[in-house]
Amino acid sequence: MAVYGKTALIGTGLVGPQIGVVLAQGSTEVSVFDMNAEAVDRALADMRGYVDELSRHEMLMGGDADEVHGRIGRADSLESAVAGADIVVEAIFENVEAKRVLFRELGEVADPATPLASNTSSIPIRHMAEVCENPERVVGSHFILPAHVLPLVEVIKHPNVDEAVIESVRAGWEQMGKRPIVVNVDIPGFVANRLQHSLTRQAIELLATGIASAEDIDNAVRFGFGTRFVSVGPLGGRDLGGIINHSKVAAYLYKDLDGKGDLGAETLADMAQQGHDGVKTLKGFHDWEGDPAELRDFHYEQMIIQTKRALEIGSVRVKM
Repeated sequence: MAVYGKTALIGTGLVGPQIGVVLAQGSTEVSVFDMNAEAVDRALADMRGYVDELSRHEMLMGGDADEVHGRIGRADSLESAVAGADIVVEAIFENVEAKRVLFRELGEVADPATPLASNTSSIPIRHMAEVCENPERVVGSHFILPAHVLPLVEVIKHPNVDEAVIESVRAGWEQMGKRPIVVNVDIPGFVANRLQHSLTRQAIELLATGIASAEDIDNAVRFGFGTRFVSVGPLGGRDLGGIINHSKVAAYLYKDLDGKGDLGAETLADMAQQGHDGVKTLKGFHDWEGDPAELRDFHYEQMIIQTKRALEIGSVRVKM
């Protein structure tokens, strides 16, 4: 049974098509719009691949691959995309001014009761809400790459949001098979990216100061506490190991973790300036070999396998 009737996806960058696949599994119709018509063409092709990928792993909801993909269509204007939509999801590039321009327009053309959700990964939701008519219906819905695979969606409040909209959007993602969390305070980066970038900053500093190689730093997570995180997360892991012991470690370690200033950000900026873009250019913290698309597909497949295991584990607090 569909969660929504018509839904609208505005923006077709890297994450947009993946969100479109999520919507297609829980809607009767998904209307896709982007100012760049060629980008929509690429997105529709990508969506077919993502749908087939989920179907191959028996993770597709809402029908078979042809049924789900058949619900996805393109719109020739913003107005036609949002007309009659039960929810609108914005997934354009990460630029606050561009998002504010779009939300100002969405406020004018979308039904006043329609929730408008932003997939921003770091921009406070209030910046979009304050330029939009009926700001109480603006909400954050931050998906994690790859969005069609990983279950997390952050549902983010801002000071003027309607709590009923928060609950409606949260419940909608849950019914579509996602694992939404509610972010109560509209801070930059929300929860997932603040956690992710805190770890990443430390990893970059360890590499930049010669403490360990990139491969060994990644393996410290992959073959160590990263596996534990899948089962219990960082706070549950402290409970599992014991708060008293962790408190002793924290007393002498925590004060040293912020000692490198902006080294992490500066290292990333230097790499970006050199044109190193990771898998896309086969040069990043690692020297990659092979076709970028094939490398990405391989790791997406591995994430599907791990996601299925995490879903089987279920709650942190209750043995299933």
